Amino acid sequence: MIRMKRAFAVVLAACLLLGLGMAEEVVSDFSALSWSDAFSQLHGRLAREYAFTDWKGVDWAALGDEFGPRIRDAEAASDFEAYYLALREYVHAIPDGHVRAGNLPEIDDKHIGGGFGFCVAALDDESAIAAWVDEGSPAFAAGLRAGDELLTWNGEPVGSALSAVSPIFDGNAATAENLRQKQAAYLARAPVGEELLLTFRSESGETNSAALTAYADGGLSLKKAYPDAVLADPIRALILGVESPDPLPEKMVEWKLLDGNVGYIRVWGEVDADLQDTGALVSTLQLFRDAVRSAVDHGCGALIVDLRNNIGGEDAMAAAMLGCLCPEKTFYEYQNAYDPATGALGIQGELWIEPFEPVFPGKIVALVNQKCVSSGEGVAMGIRNLLNGETLGFFGTNGSFGLCGPEAQMPGGVSVHWPSGQSLDENKQIQLDSRDGVGGVEPTVRVPMTRENALRVAAGEDVELSEALRMLNS
Repeated sequence: MIRMKRAFAVVLAACLLLGLGMAEEVVSDFSALSWSDAFSQLHGRLAREYAFTDWKGVDWAALGDEFGPRIRDAEAASDFEAYYLALREYVHAIPDGHVRAGNLPEIDDKHIGGGFGFCVAALDDESAIAAWVDEGSPAFAAGLRAGDELLTWNGEPVGSALSAVSPIFDGNAATAENLRQKQAAYLARAPVGEELLLTFRSESGETNSAALTAYADGGLSLKKAYPDAVLADPIRALILGVESPDPLPEKMVEWKLLDGNVGYIRVWGEVDADLQDTGALVSTLQLFRDAVRSAVDHGCGALIVDLRNNIGGEDAMAAAMLGCLCPEKTFYEYQNAYDPATGALGIQGELWIEPFEPVFPGKIVALVNQKCVSSGEGVAMGIRNLLNGETLGFFGTNGSFGLCGPEAQMPGGVSVHWPSGQSLDENKQIQLDSRDGVGGVEPTVRVPMTRENALRVAAGEDVELSEALRMLNS
């Protein structure tokens, strides 16, 4: 497993860097510097290289003024935890899923290691419910049941409490809907021993209250929220170096035939990988082409391309995959990347979708969610733009389509990553990357997050796939 993980990580990093076409220094090692000097170097590099400063309105001077003193104060007090928390808050001030800082679980768990025995789902009507309740928990003993509406949280309206959550221990949220989803998930996380006074309303309309105390639950409430309750994410866990209860898939692309002669293709990412640790990389593009050919050979009238939790990868591969679905040559992107030699962005290449036979002729539905990021979003964009294509899901994609690769190694074993290139459309305008909380590929068929659907999700039912099949077979 260690050898395979190393090989997978190397290939992934290589394809991302190839997409950038960068030269010179990609990884900066600031780990031997003082905390304040390392932060100063990181801040300077981000301010120079981050690709979406103007697009997202990032005020680097203000961020430096806010977080520089906090880092210096932490250093003066030899308070590593304060340094780490300030660094995470700084990184999370940039609404971009490609901007991230590595986690330190031993510190994270001090702040979010406790749960209250239930998970929170934020519904489309702005209300929030307990979507799952552990039957062995004090919350269940106090009368809380799955589906009960949450009213107040420590005396505050639950909507206000949810909006105040800063989910800095998760990945960055690029869009407003992704932030709200993360806030709902982390509302029910707290330090072990923290107390909560909760009021809630049952399905019968009765209002009750419960005094609860957070206890160590192994992060169980997070595993009952969308998408974790339904979808495995083992490849992302492998890349991030975190444990996953789910086995790795055999291949980066999986194919099967569903009811109604509907073809189903699961695409985990746009990168070659040796997931079975055989010592030989498997072509993900060829796997995808083979899957589409199988769908054509079976005479499938419709095809579901599952891009949920897609980790991204290589843009050239994403464009080539779309050639199996697109009957005409179509522009995909200009790559507008930072050039260290000039200190400015410049177009370093362009990609086109070239048809590749056999092109699937029937209906195509891409399943998307907010863990579909980077090149995976490009595949979703291509399908959405087809006359016979739809995108379907509770949420849109991540809204982080920049070209990434740069990294800084910081003191304490924390690495910070960011994008230094843009994807531009044929009019040379930024495409998909979020702005003012909006971005990514929106579902053309949006599945509502209702009370009923939230309960189905928490119970492990794949509502999105069921809806896609219902639509295609109706």
